[in-house]
Amino acid sequence: MKPNQNANFSIDFIWKSLLSLSLLIYGLSVASNILIPIVFSLFLALMLSPIVGWLERKKVNSIISIIITLILVTAVVTTAFYYISVQAKNLIVDLPNLVKKFNLFIDNNLAKLNDLYGFSSADQLKLVKENADKLISSGGLFFSEAVSATSNIITFLTLIPIYIFFFLLYRQNFKQFLAQLDERNSNSNYREMASEIKSMSHSYISGLLIVISIVTVLNVTGLLILGIKYAVFMGILSAILTVIPYIGVFIGASLPIIVALITKDSLFYPLGVAALYAFVQFVEGNFITPNIIGSKVDVNPLAAIVALIIGGQIWGIIGMILAIPMCGIMKIFFSHYKPLQPYALLLQSSSKAHTGLTEKKPLKIRKLFKKKRKK
Repeated sequence: MKPNQNANFSIDFIWKSLLSLSLLIYGLSVASNILIPIVFSLFLALMLSPIVGWLERKKVNSIISIIITLILVTAVVTTAFYYISVQAKNLIVDLPNLVKKFNLFIDNNLAKLNDLYGFSSADQLKLVKENADKLISSGGLFFSEAVSATSNIITFLTLIPIYIFFFLLYRQNFKQFLAQLDERNSNSNYREMASEIKSMSHSYISGLLIVISIVTVLNVTGLLILGIKYAVFMGILSAILTVIPYIGVFIGASLPIIVALITKDSLFYPLGVAALYAFVQFVEGNFITPNIIGSKVDVNPLAAIVALIIGGQIWGIIGMILAIPMCGIMKIFFSHYKPLQPYALLLQSSSKAHTGLTEKKPLKIRKLFKKKRKK
């Protein structure tokens, strides 16, 4: 192939790839109300399939097995939601008192701010008001995105169990479908790829639930020791927010730090809360998550951050939650096709994976040195 043909081929490949990627992102964004419940249900169905399979091996009818599983999960989720809502109600009831304490905290620190920086009281009040407005608007935007992530939360919650039911009921049909695809194309192995995706998704979701439980215990225990109000509610909320990697811990730590700053007379308590969450984040990131979830997803931090940004822009909060497992699925998909294997290396955190594109030169150098030593 001539140089001009190579250049034309490269340009043609680049613009087609960019166009396909743009159309994919646009399609995911436009069809978010349809795709979010389906994708979310698919991940939950993968997590619940072992329970259904266990019941079926006990000679329980498939439909009854699925219904029992859904009832148990619904009962657990409802109980947890009720408990969290009761704790949140206590915070909402005490909110006027917290606002008064916050105003008192601002008034007490205005004089100190004036002495340090020479701001007049009017300038201080204006600065506080502007930042408070920004905080309220940003907080309102965050919660509005959380509520409107699926445009209609009631429809979302109604569709989820229906989709899960049919995904579990017809899971054998999906296996037969993949088996027939493998028979038609001898070079592909869709069943192996689907098995890897199922194993990765199940390990990630079940491991994440265990991590959330452990982090909840650590957060609540630490906040109770420090004597922070609403310790149970804020500990659970901040642990749940760990499903959003890298960002969730900062969002979850902000509320207890603010409450400690308002309700306590000493700076020791907000600093203690910040130190607590830094410690929990260190333990969770270096010991808990690696040992429980392991390297099943194996996505490097750069790819994870980019996935979080894209997922948040396309699907909001739900997109940020699903970003990491979706990125892991892309890596598995890339690793099973030789032309796309180099792209799998860009996503994974280690050089050892399905691709086989590992660096072998250091091994040869070591062998060379060993031969020299023998001489």
